[in-house]
Amino acid sequence: MKTSQIKHVNAFTSTPFSGNPAGVVLDARGLAPQKMQAIAREMNLSETAFVLPSTVRSADLQIRWFTPATEVPLCGHATIASFHALAEECMYGMRRTGTHQFRVQTKSGVLSVVVEKKFSGTIIEFHMPVPRFRVHNKIPAALLKALRIRSSDLEARLPFVSASYLYLPLRRLSTVRSLKPDFPAVQALNKSTHTLGTCVFTLETIEESSAIHSRFFAPVVGINEDPVTGSANGPLGVYLHRYAMTADFPVPSFMLPDGRVEFIGEQGDEIDRKGRVKIRIGVRGPKVKQVSIAGEAVTIMDSTLMC
Repeated sequence: MKTSQIKHVNAFTSTPFSGNPAGVVLDARGLAPQKMQAIAREMNLSETAFVLPSTVRSADLQIRWFTPATEVPLCGHATIASFHALAEECMYGMRRTGTHQFRVQTKSGVLSVVVEKKFSGTIIEFHMPVPRFRVHNKIPAALLKALRIRSSDLEARLPFVSASYLYLPLRRLSTVRSLKPDFPAVQALNKSTHTLGTCVFTLETIEESSAIHSRFFAPVVGINEDPVTGSANGPLGVYLHRYAMTADFPVPSFMLPDGRVEFIGEQGDEIDRKGRVKIRIGVRGPKVKQVSIAGEAVTIMDSTLMC
């Protein structure tokens, strides 16, 4: 019987039982994809990550992500959780504090991760593909019905766009916080639009330093509501730069020492899983050339998987 170390990690938080939980199998060698899917179903978290040796020369390691229902091509919070767990175990050369850089093989290509390992408060930054948004002139009535909102709830000065997910801007924080979607209808809409989830957001925030507040619904991959979605928050940083700031919305931001811009994304408060995402973009001229998400994590369970 094969045994593997598996951790339950809360990402985008330093407080146990908040943020977004993920399972992390630290050494998934020998596990078939069907077994990975079974483990993810057994963990019953939004995602479980499986760390593997790389099969390409350009990467240091490989990560695969599974929801309880399916494998997904990209997951931010489970990547943050994975590198937190690896740093905690001093794996992949992370015995000492300091900066550690990695190239990670994924279903979305080879992506960069930077770990700032500290005695406490380790920060993991995950570089993501810059999204290609499609702007839609019309919002489907089926989407409004599925979310149980009215057209007057929309922020008309900002566009409805899609990439891997649908992104819908609303005017008021109170509307976003009170959403009670029809999940079968949301699932049907994502299937018909060939998207993996729906991100609903507003520029009204709970905390003054935050730039955006969002909720994310993905019943099409077995997750009715994801607590804190890194793969949705990264593109929201590009959205803020491209659409909100050019429309003169006041958007709180920070300038990093390397010249990049950082926004804070809020998510998870409505389901008692408060998390905060550092969204970082690198801009050259009018274009975003780089996007990443960063945050802390905390391990709440460390155990042995026997299968």
